[in-house]
Amino acid sequence: MSVMIHLWQSDLSVTDIDRLQQNGDIPAIIRLLGHKDFTIQWHAADALGTFGTKSTPLLIDALKSSLGTIRLGAIEALSVIRDIRAVEPLIEVLHHDPMSEVQWAAVLALGKIGSMEAIPELVRSMQDDNRYIRYGAADALLKMDWQPDNETDRIYQLIALQDWDAVRALGSAATVPLMDIFRDKDPATRSAIVSVLGEIGDTYSKTACPTALRDRDPTVRWKAVLASMNCGVSSSKLPLMLAGRDRIGPNPAAAALLNFLFLGIGYNYLGKWWGFPVFMGYMSLVVMAQLAVGPFLPYLIAYPVTAVFAVHTYYLAERMSDSV
Repeated sequence: MSVMIHLWQSDLSVTDIDRLQQNGDIPAIIRLLGHKDFTIQWHAADALGTFGTKSTPLLIDALKSSLGTIRLGAIEALSVIRDIRAVEPLIEVLHHDPMSEVQWAAVLALGKIGSMEAIPELVRSMQDDNRYIRYGAADALLKMDWQPDNETDRIYQLIALQDWDAVRALGSAATVPLMDIFRDKDPATRSAIVSVLGEIGDTYSKTACPTALRDRDPTVRWKAVLASMNCGVSSSKLPLMLAGRDRIGPNPAAAALLNFLFLGIGYNYLGKWWGFPVFMGYMSLVVMAQLAVGPFLPYLIAYPVTAVFAVHTYYLAERMSDSV
């Protein structure tokens, strides 16, 4: 029986991949990069790397697949083959792929291929807002024995490598790059940056503390509080600055409206398990009242009652908003 019949079956084994490899069936192995079993994906990527440059065109074409695992496997194989023809397609992946993991893999592959053509893109990627991509780019450049042309690139490289002691030692020169990377989505990175900026304590870094005090992450806010003295922020102003942050708790107005219109659902929105049973009981009473006295009178009686619960829900939601 042909191996091709079993490509997507759960009982596919490494032996089947070896057989496809011996037959030189590159397209079939590429398809296996999308298999649900990670072990199969891994062995398929390894197998593709053994075909050398003859598989490069098909692997480059696989970079356009709608399946992220296929794109990742193709990039892994290209990083093993190290064909210079893959550099430009990998740069396109770095620019346009929707998955940050795929972009990260592309950065690592460009470093392994080692083409000088990729250096400008890798230098730019050290300023990316994703720490994995930044670190991958900096590590790739180290493997290529690249040396920064200017102090700014050197600082971004140190930030990407998260060598905070070296960044701190640079003093005011590191302030602007640190403020630029402060947009990172990772709270640990933002926490480290605000701590370093607080220790640098120059005029420009003083703008970082008020921003960090309004950060959505409590750890970042606490680091900003600790750094505030060096930032020149008066301790008496800290509570007001913290209060001005965007809160990530439940919306009090939404909770109140839900409870006013559908008693119990507002509580359910706040995570109270008993909210839905309350809603079911409320609706049962309304329906029975409608059968007895008509469709409108029950609501005229119910809404003043649910208004009281709406007010209660509003204040309950306010107390549930994120803490300092």
